[in-house]
Amino acid sequence: MIIVALEWLTFGLDRLMEAARQRGVAVQLLTRDRGVYRHDLGGSGTDGLDVVDLDTFDTEQVKRHLAGVPALEGLISTTDTWSLTALDLWDDLDLPGQNPAAVRLTRDKAALRNRLHGEGLSRGAGIAFEAGGITAAELAERVPFPVIVKDRAGTGSRNVWPAASHDELEAVLAQAREAELRGGLTAEPFFSGPLYSVETLSWEGETRVLGVNSRITSSLPEFREVGVGFPVAFPQDRAAEITEWITGVLAAISYTTGFAHTEFIVTDDGLEVVEINPRLGGGLIGETMCEALGVNVYDAFLDLALGKRPSLMDLPLTPVQGAAQVLLYASETGVFEGHEGLGLHTGHPGAPRFYPVRAEGDRIADVTDQRGNTAIVLTTGETTEIAMLNALSAAAKIRIKVTRDDS
Repeated sequence: MIIVALEWLTFGLDRLMEAARQRGVAVQLLTRDRGVYRHDLGGSGTDGLDVVDLDTFDTEQVKRHLAGVPALEGLISTTDTWSLTALDLWDDLDLPGQNPAAVRLTRDKAALRNRLHGEGLSRGAGIAFEAGGITAAELAERVPFPVIVKDRAGTGSRNVWPAASHDELEAVLAQAREAELRGGLTAEPFFSGPLYSVETLSWEGETRVLGVNSRITSSLPEFREVGVGFPVAFPQDRAAEITEWITGVLAAISYTTGFAHTEFIVTDDGLEVVEINPRLGGGLIGETMCEALGVNVYDAFLDLALGKRPSLMDLPLTPVQGAAQVLLYASETGVFEGHEGLGLHTGHPGAPRFYPVRAEGDRIADVTDQRGNTAIVLTTGETTEIAMLNALSAAAKIRIKVTRDDS
């Protein structure tokens, strides 16, 4: 029995292989750049993983490869980038997968916002437009200030711009016209409040909340993720409210199967979706969940790929500790030369673990979004708050070396 993964989420391949070895399942990873997974592939945790190098953006090439895989039983999709490709592959190969309509809706931020607005689950609608197809004055007539303009199919906090006035909106549209976009653009209301993400798993229309992450973000106008802590210990009534709300949100978009990573804002007027991703949370969110819950959540990917109800839907999930991650960003563009200060983690509370994202010699072209991330530090603690303080302290010990490049 072979299960194929169509790319991955940078980290977590070791957890997947741990689950696969326990089941006696073979796993194959298809990737166009195995360097993305250098951390996991460099350790013994991925022993037994069959890595196949091919152009995963070429759907026909992927189909030809999969047609030649003996005993192929399932296909795993964990990314936004290849989520639509996975829909074609599941259909073409008659393999278990996610609801196509729901996945496509999550990949169009304007359509998602309007569906939620139409269902009474968001106070604002989204305006879909092309960068050169509308003026600031025309847009301002349709969406009140403050407003958020973003790539309709964007990821990694890239191409997201706030505007609080007509002049700022003019500047945003000028930037958008020069940006490399994955889709068109959408404009929607700016919702003010702290950002969280709720991690869920759904099976045949039933949804289970696995927990909520706190999120520390950078100062505006950037929307970089700085720190993530799991799980948030909400009061019982607020936790129940979030569970009822996200269950309704996912039902409203017919999200029936698979992990979902929903970023949301708590406002004075209720909960507002920022985006829904048809996958497990990225970065080290999966790892923090495993550490905090004391279970391997990646085992559910194997059940989903085989078309079985994930055992994670029914396991008791009582947190055994808190876990947190802090992202390390370069302060300027240039050539990345490595990190210093890791030796200062000896004896540090929370058992800091270091996960490099960049390799020495990589060029950092932008530091305003996730492209500027060079590494992640993960720590644990008796509570999530303690874990986060441990992570912030450990991250502060590390210095990022960049040779400035003015090109």
